[in-house]
Amino acid sequence: MNFSTKAVTEITRSIVAEIGKLIEAEEIKDLESLENGLRVLLRVVGQQAYGQVLEKADQENGVRVACECGAEARRVLQRDAQVLTVFGKVSYRRSYYGCSHCGEKRYPIDEAWGIHPGEVSPVLGKLLAIAGVEVAFERARRAVQEFLLIEVSDNTIRKQTQLLGEKQTQCEAQWIQDSQDEAWLQVRERRPKEVPERLYGSLDGAQVPVGEHWRELKSLSWYCVRPLYGQAAAKAQEISYHCAIAPAEEFGALLWATGVRRCADQAQELIFVCDGAKWIWNLISLYFPNAIQIVDWYHACEYLTPIAETAFSQTDKRQQWLQKVTEWLWQGKIKQVIRTCRRYRKQALAAEAAQRAVTYYTNNQQRMDYAHYRKQGYWIGSGTVESACKQIASARLKIAGARWTLSGAIATAKARAAWLTDGDYFNTLARTPLTV
Repeated sequence: MNFSTKAVTEITRSIVAEIGKLIEAEEIKDLESLENGLRVLLRVVGQQAYGQVLEKADQENGVRVACECGAEARRVLQRDAQVLTVFGKVSYRRSYYGCSHCGEKRYPIDEAWGIHPGEVSPVLGKLLAIAGVEVAFERARRAVQEFLLIEVSDNTIRKQTQLLGEKQTQCEAQWIQDSQDEAWLQVRERRPKEVPERLYGSLDGAQVPVGEHWRELKSLSWYCVRPLYGQAAAKAQEISYHCAIAPAEEFGALLWATGVRRCADQAQELIFVCDGAKWIWNLISLYFPNAIQIVDWYHACEYLTPIAETAFSQTDKRQQWLQKVTEWLWQGKIKQVIRTCRRYRKQALAAEAAQRAVTYYTNNQQRMDYAHYRKQGYWIGSGTVESACKQIASARLKIAGARWTLSGAIATAKARAAWLTDGDYFNTLARTPLTV
């Protein structure tokens, strides 16, 4: 939206004149009062202009408007309405029309502008959702008051946040339906598209409080790895996040559907970097059997430290052992790592940790050829989905005192996942109508 230079100049001149009067009256004495004064003034101006623009548009509809039945609806009277906007509550009067032919009653201005009287405007709704996915709803309410100088309830923020999550749920349901429709997939095959040369996926899970219990929030991320412009170091880019509190089989449908959207099934190279959870590798093998499977390097290393801490009392020997075995792991010498871990299963203190390591490495040794992976230029860390679990589960759903309903936890998590996704996806989702 671009305002004319003339309009901006005239509006600015009027504002400067009003501020000048306040300075003369010593109501504005410093930069803080100047800035806050301008914020209040612009909010009031926006509030009044908003309402007047709607009323002007309403009057332009005239005495009669077309009715869907083919007849004409006639203006009956005007009624007051309010909508909560970034400028606060905006009051306006709009015309009420009735059709004598079919009896239909309507407010054309509300229909034309997508207004739901008594509700939140689309722009404010998006901002409240952003606040709600970032912090607890009560803290979000305080932040909105400071930022926008308007009062909203924490329940309103909760509603807008979870409304966005419900939109994401509906989008994902449609993706799942499409991805399982053979006709849709055939049409997709014929469409020109850019197939990724190398695409990564990562999955993980984290426990979150739901009611009096804990449930696993499963998360997945799709991403590409390439250097940023002008930089040598590679970084995960084009990241998309998705999550659900669901059984593995149900989550698999989401994995496949979102993968289809990212052309994972057509990528020249598809690489999954994940931890060793059995449900993760089962889903990957089922839906993407040709993908390269890599156990996250940092997860693999974590199994060595408990052995070193229980098997060696001296710090220097502990560090020497860790350095040696970690180097074997780095070189992909997994059989050698397994053999040395087995030796400590006979030590009372180290036996349990050693057995866990042996089981883990044995079950995943085909996914641990790290020397080969590095040579191919593959990433061997699942930091993006680890970040998703921390940013969605830990940073938002597991905050102190949080107890969620199942639907509230899912909706909030999905809204936050959409917010964390790279690009303009969140803004697009915010503009998407909710199917009722």
